Amino acid sequence: MELLIGIILFIFIIGTVIGSFLNVVALRGLTGESIVLPPSKCPHCGNKLKPWHNIPILSYLFLRGKCAFCQEKISIQYPIVEFLTGLLLVGCFFKYGITITSLFTFIACCILLVMSITDIKEKVICAGHAWFMIIVGLLYNVILTHFYVHNAVSTNGFFKLNTEVFFNLPIINSLLGIIAGVVIMEALAGIGNILVGKRAFGTGDTFIAAGIGAFFGWLLLLNALGLSIIVQVAIVLPGFLKKLKAKNDYLTIGLISLFLILAAGFSAVNYYGMMEDFVICLLASLILLIVGLYACIRVLKGAKENNDISVLPFGPAMAIATLIALAIIA
Repeated sequence: MELLIGIILFIFIIGTVIGSFLNVVALRGLTGESIVLPPSKCPHCGNKLKPWHNIPILSYLFLRGKCAFCQEKISIQYPIVEFLTGLLLVGCFFKYGITITSLFTFIACCILLVMSITDIKEKVICAGHAWFMIIVGLLYNVILTHFYVHNAVSTNGFFKLNTEVFFNLPIINSLLGIIAGVVIMEALAGIGNILVGKRAFGTGDTFIAAGIGAFFGWLLLLNALGLSIIVQVAIVLPGFLKKLKAKNDYLTIGLISLFLILAAGFSAVNYYGMMEDFVICLLASLILLIVGLYACIRVLKGAKENNDISVLPFGPAMAIATLIALAIIA
């Protein structure tokens, strides 16, 4: 038990060190500076930080969240990202062990974390971060495809490529994941253009979806996108309903509530196998779709009429949803 705790602590510490570097990658990605030079400095006074000022989490605590030189407050982002990265590395280790899957999954999680930081701070996804995720995701699946073919040859003495095998190849799943990510996100963005004259999602969100697809394939991407909508709703719904109440828009509040109740009931009935009749299932699905679409149209039209169309960062929701999908599905 003591050995296990020691291993977990060691892995967590390594993760926090990587998290410190991720802070640099995210912030310098926004400023356009090199991630190597100049050395770490205070963003307020510009003084070069000493090595003991850069100890993950501990330096923030010892300095009481203030710069050692100018006493300006240090952003809480730094220890939070370091802590989260430590947890991510520990999670990957427990999920996949010391494997290539663990390594590349952790890399994907780190890139998603960096893109979430820039999305939250400036509503920006740096193209370099997104392309790096797509390229590394493709590389990962090329390696997995090599192992797939090698295992088939080792087991059977040959490798036979047919339609079923072709679509099971990791690199094909990766390519399909990229295509699915781009097509789905751009289609949703187009719907926003049609309804309110503005993209429903930013171009950066399309890049993130393509990166998730590149790493984990089209199936996990679809699950992650579905979960991301639930995560986003959970984050923004309380504040959104408060705004609707202030405008006395009780019809939209009622439609949203009705949709959530119907969706929960539909999911429960399907989960327990209580809706086996195809016609009834189809009618229920259509009712759910109509209520949901009407609620969405009222929300978007109301936002347009009141000039209240704000772009909420969707990248963090996709990152959280991907972690949930990896924990439950992968």
